[in-house]
Amino acid sequence: MTLTFYTHPQSRGRITHWMLEELGQPYETVVLDYGTTMKAPAYLAINPMGKVPALVHDGQAITEGAAIITYLADAFPAAGLMPANRAAFYRWMFFGAGPVEAAVTNKALGVQVPPERRGMVGYGSLEAVTDTLAAQLEKTPYLCCDTFSAA
Repeated sequence: MTLTFYTHPQSRGRITHWMLEELGQPYETVVLDYGTTMKAPAYLAINPMGKVPALVHDGQAITEGAAIITYLADAFPAAGLMPANRAAFYRWMFFGAGPVEAAVTNKALGVQVPPERRGMVGYGSLEAVTDTLAAQLEKTPYLCCDTFSAA
């Protein structure tokens, strides 16, 4: 079994790095440079988008942060990071990958969605996203279920 993690220190790869450490499995890290090794043919064969993170597990490439985290939680059940309640797990995992990431990115870029157009964006507003998270965390200390998970 081999795990090869492709990343850059200033990327979303930090989330994958955290997950790999939680698993306690051995892995190799390959640090790539923006614009050079990330765009080289060898890496584009792994991720045609030329972005990180990416993970290769026994010859199979997985890209996209939420997909990598979900894959690892499922592939290594002994780590206990995939809860039995898969519906809740998928809901909150992809809430983070979709509405949370879009809202936070737009905020960082200074993008203001006019109130009358909030229905056009998957998150509505940053306030709606944070209110949703806060309401869930008032019910339980973790996003899904009563235990720590990859979500």
